[in-house]
Amino acid sequence: MTTFIRWSEDMSVGAPDLDAHHRMIIDCLNALHPLLGAPDPEDRISEVLRRLEEFVLIHFSEEEQAMRKAGYPDWRQHKTQHDAMYDVVYNLKSDIEHGRTVDARHLFDLIYDWLIRHILGEDKKYRPFLEHPEAQADSTWHRGNGRPV
Repeated sequence: MTTFIRWSEDMSVGAPDLDAHHRMIIDCLNALHPLLGAPDPEDRISEVLRRLEEFVLIHFSEEEQAMRKAGYPDWRQHKTQHDAMYDVVYNLKSDIEHGRTVDARHLFDLIYDWLIRHILGEDKKYRPFLEHPEAQADSTWHRGNGRPV
């Protein structure tokens, strides 16, 4: 398999388990890249979506738990993004299971956008909370009830 994108430490959120999950997203992206323009890629796309769906259920739950535990104040907003992404993955997988065609380019662009925008943008925001939860908790106010975390 040709590697389209490689993991780098710049992508790290400071938690080895979550970083491993993010590497799995990269693996899915790299598995889709050769399918762009391939004839009849549906079976292989279906396998990537199955892996991705299983993965996101675990990853999102663990990431949200880590954010809450570390006192990350925007975890609810982050969870909303996760819920929307899961819905997209589930719907794409359902489309294939019901015989509808899923464009490999669309799926590739979706995961690539997720990788770049979400992991490198949104996920990086909670890194300081994971690295120093005690310092962040002392200086962060809970947005839901106005009390310190």
